Amino acid sequence: MSDQGTILTGRNMGGLQFAVVVEEQHEDKLTITEHPVEQGAKVNDHAYVMPAMLTIRAGVSDAGGAGAAREMYEKLLDMMRKREPFDIVTGKRLYENMLLENVSTSTDSQSEHSLIVTAQCREVIIVRTQVSSVPPRKRHKNAARTGGVSDKGQKQAKARPDSALRAAFGKAPVGW
Repeated sequence: MSDQGTILTGRNMGGLQFAVVVEEQHEDKLTITEHPVEQGAKVNDHAYVMPAMLTIRAGVSDAGGAGAAREMYEKLLDMMRKREPFDIVTGKRLYENMLLENVSTSTDSQSEHSLIVTAQCREVIIVRTQVSSVPPRKRHKNAARTGGVSDKGQKQAKARPDSALRAAFGKAPVGW
């Protein structure tokens, strides 16, 4: 996320602005669950949206200042190491809660004083958890159903009491 008070109106990745954005590849995906059934086709009973993925190809050169390419590369690596969600503004939309998952670049004699980087980012789904307490068991109307769990040790299986059928016939009915 950008610093408070800073308003960025152009394309940027966590506040970093490139001299040129060559390509933005957006990926939004819906996953539909599939469950096999005994006969016929698979049953679909649920769908959920996968985290957004974004790949940016962008660049900067030392023409704007000596060491600008190296500085941008270090900032990108620092963003990845911090693992703190940030926002991205593209030509298509605003992405929130993104993490920089992969940074790749190549340097040769022609690109020594510039940086053309491919940055792959993925949305992280942030959830908030909360702890609740349960009142003591003695205050529950039906403590067996609504009370908290308690450890009562290991349980041993008990023999089933004789049924009316067993008593009447002197043996277990067929199929028991």
